[in-house]
Amino acid sequence: MSKEEQLEFDLGGRANVRFSPSEYKQVQKDSFKLSKTVPTLLRDAYFNRLPTKVLVTQKDLETLKKDMNRIGNNLNQVAKKLNSGFMHGWNDTLDKVLEEFKTLNTLIYYGHGVHKG
Repeated sequence: MSKEEQLEFDLGGRANVRFSPSEYKQVQKDSFKLSKTVPTLLRDAYFNRLPTKVLVTQKDLETLKKDMNRIGNNLNQVAKKLNSGFMHGWNDTLDKVLEEFKTLNTLIYYGHGVHKG
């Protein structure tokens, strides 16, 4: 191990953070209120938080997206049959299924950060 690597290992890492003027003013106020230094506030905010856990991988999201598209296509086909008069009395049930599908779709795409719009 080189001397530089050994020195870095002994001292730990270092990071610099840039704040906007309003952000820095807020950090300074919080630092004063809590009687902690700014680095201590940042360290506590990062290391004393709840662990972050990925609930759905990107591959799972892609699979889910394809499945949701297939389900949506099937719903459209059923709606087309019902609207053509093929089956009577199913419109209310289909409306409920469609609402649940829209809710699920919204939760997946907007609730979990998939939607980029």
